[in-house]
Amino acid sequence: MKFHWLDITTLITYLLLLVSMGIYFSRRNTSTENYFVGSRIYSGWVIGLSMVGTSISSVTFLAYPADSFKTSWLRFLPNLMLPVVI
Repeated sequence: MKFHWLDITTLITYLLLLVSMGIYFSRRNTSTENYFVGSRIYSGWVIGLSMVGTSISSVTFLAYPADSFKTSWLRFLPNLMLPVVI
């Protein structure tokens, strides 16, 4: 597989952006507690949406349907209720 110069430029730009964001936000962080609890400024619904977004990934859309077909929906039902519970 050969990369075009545009592919390499895009990857390098993306990596530089990620590194610069990491440096910027690491300097804004003042303590370990503020890092882990977000300075306690986020409301419950924001944290709930973050939890739902974290539990949904590309693997979710591939593995859950296959596992549901294999086990007749037994392991998929709790995941269907996750947005309702949160």
